[in-house]
Amino acid sequence: MTKDIAFCAYPSANVAALRAWYETHLGLKFKGAYEEDGIEQYNEADVGSGCFAIMNHVWVRQPPGSGGGVAFAVDDLHATLAALSAAGVESDQPHVTPVCTSTTVRDPEGNVFFLHQSTRPT
Repeated sequence: MTKDIAFCAYPSANVAALRAWYETHLGLKFKGAYEEDGIEQYNEADVGSGCFAIMNHVWVRQPPGSGGGVAFAVDDLHATLAALSAAGVESDQPHVTPVCTSTTVRDPEGNVFFLHQSTRPT
Protein backbone atom coordinates (compact mmCIF):
# COMPACT_ATOMS: atom_id res chain seq x y z
CA MET A 1 0.00 0.00 0.00
CA THR A 2 1.07 3.56 -0.62
CA LYS A 3 2.24 5.24 2.56
CA ASP A 4 3.63 8.62 1.50
CA ILE A 5 4.83 10.72 -1.43
CA ALA A 6 8.59 10.37 -1.77
CA PHE A 7 8.98 13.41 -4.04
CA CYS A 8 7.48 15.25 -6.96
CA ALA A 9 9.85 16.07 -9.82
CA TYR A 10 9.71 19.00 -12.20
CA PRO A 11 11.46 18.52 -15.56
CA SER A 12 14.38 20.76 -16.40
CA ALA A 13 16.83 21.32 -19.24
CA ASN A 14 19.27 23.00 -16.81
CA VAL A 15 18.83 21.64 -13.29
CA ALA A 16 21.54 23.84 -11.73
CA ALA A 17 20.08 27.08 -13.10
CA LEU A 18 16.51 26.16 -12.21
CA ARG A 19 17.56 25.08 -8.70
CA ALA A 20 19.25 28.45 -8.20
CA TRP A 21 16.05 30.21 -9.30
CA TYR A 22 13.94 28.32 -6.75
CA GLU A 23 16.53 29.00 -4.05
CA THR A 24 16.60 32.72 -4.86
CA HIS A 25 12.90 33.34 -5.37
CA LEU A 26 11.18 30.83 -3.06
CA GLY A 27 13.93 30.31 -0.49
CA LEU A 28 14.03 26.53 -0.99
CA LYS A 29 17.03 24.74 0.51
CA PHE A 30 18.22 21.95 -1.77
CA LYS A 31 20.07 19.00 -0.25
CA GLY A 32 22.83 18.50 -2.82
CA ALA A 33 23.20 17.75 -6.46
CA TYR A 34 23.34 14.35 -8.06
CA GLU A 35 25.73 14.87 -10.95
CA GLU A 36 26.82 12.89 -13.98
CA ASP A 37 29.83 14.02 -15.99
CA GLY A 38 29.98 17.15 -13.83
CA ILE A 39 26.44 18.23 -14.73
CA GLU A 40 23.69 18.52 -12.12
CA GLN A 41 20.97 16.07 -13.09
CA TYR A 42 18.82 16.01 -9.94
CA ASN A 43 18.37 17.91 -6.70
CA GLU A 44 15.68 17.95 -4.06
CA ALA A 45 14.46 20.21 -1.28
CA ASP A 46 12.43 19.20 1.74
CA VAL A 47 9.31 21.35 1.95
CA GLY A 48 7.28 20.66 5.07
CA SER A 49 6.72 16.91 5.12
CA GLY A 50 7.15 16.62 1.35
CA CYS A 51 10.00 16.81 -1.11
CA PHE A 52 10.19 18.99 -4.25
CA ALA A 53 12.72 17.84 -6.84
CA ILE A 54 14.14 19.20 -10.06
CA MET A 55 15.18 16.47 -12.46
CA ASN A 56 16.76 16.29 -15.89
CA HIS A 57 13.82 16.24 -18.30
CA VAL A 58 15.12 13.09 -20.01
CA TRP A 59 15.02 11.21 -16.71
CA VAL A 60 11.50 12.36 -15.82
CA ARG A 61 10.38 11.72 -19.42
CA GLN A 62 8.65 15.07 -19.75
CA PRO A 63 9.69 18.13 -21.74
CA PRO A 64 11.06 21.14 -19.86
CA GLY A 65 8.24 23.44 -18.84
CA SER A 66 5.63 20.69 -18.56
CA GLY A 67 5.68 20.44 -14.76
CA GLY A 68 2.58 21.56 -12.95
CA GLY A 69 0.56 20.91 -9.87
CA VAL A 70 2.84 21.66 -6.94
CA ALA A 71 1.30 24.14 -4.51
CA PHE A 72 3.72 25.83 -2.12
CA ALA A 73 2.05 27.03 1.08
CA VAL A 74 3.01 30.55 2.15
CA ASP A 75 2.14 32.59 5.23
CA ASP A 76 1.43 35.83 3.35
CA LEU A 77 0.57 35.42 -0.31
CA HIS A 78 0.44 39.14 -1.07
CA ALA A 79 3.88 39.79 0.47
CA THR A 80 5.32 36.82 -1.42
CA LEU A 81 3.84 38.09 -4.68
CA ALA A 82 5.19 41.59 -4.02
CA ALA A 83 8.70 40.20 -3.49
CA LEU A 84 8.47 38.10 -6.65
CA SER A 85 7.15 41.04 -8.65
CA ALA A 86 10.01 43.24 -7.40
CA ALA A 87 12.39 40.56 -8.72
CA GLY A 88 10.68 40.58 -12.12
CA VAL A 89 8.76 37.33 -11.64
CA GLU A 90 5.24 37.46 -13.06
CA SER A 91 2.21 35.72 -11.59
CA ASP A 92 -1.49 35.44 -12.28
CA GLN A 93 -4.03 37.40 -10.27
CA PRO A 94 -4.80 35.70 -6.94
CA HIS A 95 -7.96 33.63 -6.81
CA VAL A 96 -9.96 33.80 -3.59
CA THR A 97 -12.06 30.85 -2.39
CA PRO A 98 -13.85 30.26 0.91
CA VAL A 99 -10.81 28.33 2.23
CA CYS A 100 -7.76 29.85 0.53
CA THR A 101 -6.19 32.39 -1.77
CA SER A 102 -3.89 31.06 -4.48
CA THR A 103 -2.22 32.00 -7.71
CA THR A 104 -0.03 30.43 -10.37
CA VAL A 105 3.52 31.31 -11.28
CA ARG A 106 5.81 30.00 -14.03
CA ASP A 107 9.47 29.28 -13.43
CA PRO A 108 12.04 30.30 -16.09
CA GLU A 109 11.60 27.00 -17.96
CA GLY A 110 7.81 27.34 -18.05
CA ASN A 111 6.85 24.90 -15.27
CA VAL A 112 3.74 26.06 -13.42
CA PHE A 113 3.41 26.04 -9.65
CA PHE A 114 0.88 27.44 -7.23
CA LEU A 115 1.38 29.72 -4.27
CA HIS A 116 -1.29 29.00 -1.67
CA GLN A 117 -2.37 30.71 1.53
CA SER A 118 -4.98 28.97 3.65
CA THR A 119 -7.70 31.22 5.06
CA ARG A 120 -9.26 28.50 7.23
CA PRO A 121 -9.50 29.44 10.88
CA THR A 122 -6.89 27.72 13.02
